[in-house]
Amino acid sequence: MNGLGGELAPPGQRPDHTAMTTVVPFKARGVRAELREAFEQRIPLRIRRDRLQPGAIHGYVVALSRDFALVAEIGDTLRFDGYVAIAIVDISALEPDPAKEFVEKALALRGETLAVPQPFQLDDWAAIARSAMQHAPLISLNMVEDDEGEISYVGQLAGVESDALVMRELDPNAQWYPDTGAYEYEALGSIGFGTGYLDALWQVAGAPGDPQRPNVPLSDSLH
Repeated sequence: MNGLGGELAPPGQRPDHTAMTTVVPFKARGVRAELREAFEQRIPLRIRRDRLQPGAIHGYVVALSRDFALVAEIGDTLRFDGYVAIAIVDISALEPDPAKEFVEKALALRGETLAVPQPFQLDDWAAIARSAMQHAPLISLNMVEDDEGEISYVGQLAGVESDALVMRELDPNAQWYPDTGAYEYEALGSIGFGTGYLDALWQVAGAPGDPQRPNVPLSDSLH
């Protein structure tokens, strides 16, 4: 989920290094058991969510709950690039990275160190958003559009409602919108934070300096 911003095209496919090494696949024990094994043994994964998004999430599981997983993503340049929280129920397939040895050596040679954001709560989307804001100045709410997969909306968490997260959003030119929008839990596909792109947006935009207007209606919040 790298390079997220306000209403951007979905991320591209990760590079395929299947011919570079041989990896023993997980035993068929269910997605949660496989995630637990990868988490405990620090195995890089390729995670697919075909219902939500083409391509795969590539990285390490760094936190796990009954319903959610937090993944430290590996970008196409083979460097760590932020984190994404996903719902386990949305996972359609996962496998150990077929290029595990190559990936581990490349990360090590580049001085890339796996960092685990702590503490981090994975109880529900509200807890995830709050935790993400403790570790980064901006978060990306990746909303599932009917025919477009996930579309990313970036900003700062402004509040939590019973059925939605309230966020003040940045546009792709790093300009703050004057109002806040409500983003319903049922349309959330994932929450990202800590990417190089989000860091760049924050460096350009800085903190919002003007007062917030009231929430826009839910029907108009995804602008």
